[in-house]
Amino acid sequence: MLNISKALEAGQAQTYHQKEFASAEANYWAKGAPAYQGWQGALAAEMGLEGSVSAEHFARLTEGQHPQTGEQLIRHKTSAAYTTQAGKTVTPMQHRAGWDATFSAPKSVSLVALVGGDDRVRLAHREAVSSALAQLEQYTYARLGGSRQAEQTGKFVAAKFEHDTARPVDGYAAPQLHTHAVIFNMTRRDDGTMRAVESQGLHDTQGFATAVYQSELTYRLRELGYEIEPGQSGAPEIAGISRAYIEASSPRSQKIKEYMQEHELEGPAAAQIAAYTTRQGKIELEPAEVLAAHAKIAAQHGNEADKATAAAQTRGSLRQDAAEARQAPKRAHEAISYARDRSFEREAVADERDLLRDALRHGMGHLRYREVRPAFEQRTAAGEFREVQARKHESGRKLTTPQTIALEQASVAHVTQGPQFDPVLRPEAAAAHVASNAQLNQEQRQAVQEVLTSPDRVHGLQGLAGTGKTTTLRTIREAAERQGYSVEGFAPTSKAAGELRAAGISATTLQRFLTRGGDKRQTQDPDARRYYMLDESSLASTRQMQDFLAKIGPQDRVLLIGDTRQHQGVDAGKPFEQMQDAGMRTSRLDTIVRQRRNPKLLAAVEKLSQNETRKGISMLAEQGRIAQVEDRDERIQAIAKAYATQPESTIIVSPDNASRRAINAAVREEMQQRGLLSREDTQLPTLIPRNDMTGADRSWASQYRPGDVLRYAKGSKKLGIERGGYTSIEAVDRAKNRISVRTEDGRLLNYDPRRVKGIAAYQGISRSFASGDRIRFTAPNQAMGLANGDMATIQRIDGDRVVAALDAPAGQERRAVTFDAKTMRHFDHGYAVTSHSSQGVTAKRVLVNMDTQANRNLINTRFAYVAVSRAAEEAQIFTNDGASLGQRLSRDISKPAAVAFTQTSTRRNEQAQFREGLSL
Repeated sequence: MLNISKALEAGQAQTYHQKEFASAEANYWAKGAPAYQGWQGALAAEMGLEGSVSAEHFARLTEGQHPQTGEQLIRHKTSAAYTTQAGKTVTPMQHRAGWDATFSAPKSVSLVALVGGDDRVRLAHREAVSSALAQLEQYTYARLGGSRQAEQTGKFVAAKFEHDTARPVDGYAAPQLHTHAVIFNMTRRDDGTMRAVESQGLHDTQGFATAVYQSELTYRLRELGYEIEPGQSGAPEIAGISRAYIEASSPRSQKIKEYMQEHELEGPAAAQIAAYTTRQGKIELEPAEVLAAHAKIAAQHGNEADKATAAAQTRGSLRQDAAEARQAPKRAHEAISYARDRSFEREAVADERDLLRDALRHGMGHLRYREVRPAFEQRTAAGEFREVQARKHESGRKLTTPQTIALEQASVAHVTQGPQFDPVLRPEAAAAHVASNAQLNQEQRQAVQEVLTSPDRVHGLQGLAGTGKTTTLRTIREAAERQGYSVEGFAPTSKAAGELRAAGISATTLQRFLTRGGDKRQTQDPDARRYYMLDESSLASTRQMQDFLAKIGPQDRVLLIGDTRQHQGVDAGKPFEQMQDAGMRTSRLDTIVRQRRNPKLLAAVEKLSQNETRKGISMLAEQGRIAQVEDRDERIQAIAKAYATQPESTIIVSPDNASRRAINAAVREEMQQRGLLSREDTQLPTLIPRNDMTGADRSWASQYRPGDVLRYAKGSKKLGIERGGYTSIEAVDRAKNRISVRTEDGRLLNYDPRRVKGIAAYQGISRSFASGDRIRFTAPNQAMGLANGDMATIQRIDGDRVVAALDAPAGQERRAVTFDAKTMRHFDHGYAVTSHSSQGVTAKRVLVNMDTQANRNLINTRFAYVAVSRAAEEAQIFTNDGASLGQRLSRDISKPAAVAFTQTSTRRNEQAQFREGLSL
């Protein structure tokens, strides 16, 4: 795989070159010879660089100078000035030298190349690195400064150093074939001027370049006679090298893995943190000592590397025969179709690198970039993919599909071309109804009157978090029902549907409505009048919105309710926002009332709701609501202690599931120490959704893992699986695209996953629970009357039988539920939730974990706004870096759209006149 480091300072890079990159001691298998070195990149050729990398050339490049002449090509920047003890003001200069792009071979490949002694494999790795680095270079961008968009140049200069051992762990240097490619901070524009590199383009290309490297390597290994199978991380591994041998030869990886497991970490960003934290100092070992250790471990595992190497040489090339070669174009198109379906299920606009990455992964071992790219461009030229303008500061070509464009246009057409009806109430009647509801504030009264007098079939209600939407909807429902409308509610989540029911509205999930084919009652009573309310509309995908509006009756009316500034849905599109952009008549609730008892907190939340994130965070800091605890473990402990002081009406919000689980564990331990939770733990099985799998993934065996648990929403008559039944995966046959599953009654089934639809995949994990534990149900259960996200407190556990009391609104009695944990496994600890899961939840006190080192896609404006606005009375933020928090949270990760809609001037004037006529 490829990992690109943070920027290296000039002195740092020169030290690495002297002590590590060019060091002979870093290559024990090269028997003391210097590391394999070389230059690559269009600029390297222009600058006359070839052969080995000299210290002088390397040093000049790190300083932004021409390697041959020493001419300064990139200006150094001044850093903050300081005053010495002698009173002299010093303004130091600094320069980003470049980035270390490290290509690491899969462990089994390193073993056959080094321990097995197959030098052909080293060459295959070398060639694969060159291919991947060439594609990485295409996404080099010149930094132009200010707010100007970076310019794609496709040119860099890189110095490559090949090493054959990993950093020693406890005195053992494991065999690890890898190449450091130092990409220097300079590029040339088309006008010939030299500029510093905008590194975001390189970082955004890591996944694609990794796929190019792995596909090239796999293809070449098969040509050398090696049989390849997917490893645990999806990377190609050589058949015949056992997992036990790989782990024994990977002490560094094991250290990182153990650290991540111990600290409940996951994801590439967390892995980098773990790698840095567990990194041991560089020590020099005698080559004979290192090779002897490698030989000893190899012998303990039956000399598998030697056997795999011998088998490959005996077997001969597994390169494609004529018949298989003829299948290459078909395979390429199949891989592109998979990548297309996977990407556009969740995004309306995709980066070409993501499409190519997924296609290469799908065709691993059979396809290379040189075969996938022409097929991709052929289909793009044929109109299957259409380019859309990239947003500011984005790199790469952005694409959508004609189907996505048509879907967005059809969805918005329900607003721009929809019929007009008589209003629910005439203005005079609406005013009287509003006047009779004294509990409404001025803004709520205005919104109610606008909705009830709207002539549009589809009307919008844009309401910020905590503006009293439930009260507003109850008032609208009462008026509509008096006029003979049957009012029903829907929402993308069962939790949001429950909020509609709190307003007296009969409600279910949007998915349930769509699954049953829409409202079939319209055929029974075509004159019936229905008023539908779709809450949390910002979470609905474009396809869901279009299907919903297409399946309701011609006389039905719709009120779309949501907040475009909170989280968006998982699947592609943002129809609620697009409809507003296109001119949907929309009432607004902007006056936040949730934090009215705490004016200072309210002021900060208002800034967050207005996308003034830095100001909002600054206000929270001034109020003493931000605690900086740099160490992750100490910060989690601080959150746990804060929770335990006042567990009632408190929730914890964290950006990702890994930190959420770590916080849950810490809270349980703290609560048990304080006697607030029973110490008698019981291990119960739970199911964790595999959210990484898309619908396209579920059709391919390679995406499943032994041990995964599958749920069949629709069942399967052919397989004899009832609706809602479960199986567990026992084996995966990637080549034949088949999986073997064990049913609940013990039957072993084998089938092609493309033949069965409506499957959800889970990972089974055993967790500790005790009486008094807070739990959160993670899937709806009709029989038990549970919604996804419902919270409860365990009252007692008898074996696998769990009795819990569901949370209830103030003044209402809590309902007890009893379930068998062996069959109802969709629950988890409920002390901490992710920001997405917290949307729609209100608590008196909220504790927020804001780790600036978490996944950059999770630390953003929406996270800040949603997390803090959950609090009605008190909010406390815990972070590792208070100084940069506002800047990190200011990142906008809004979903892109295929079509940019704008409101016509006619529509804008109509809405203005409509509002003016109703002003209260």
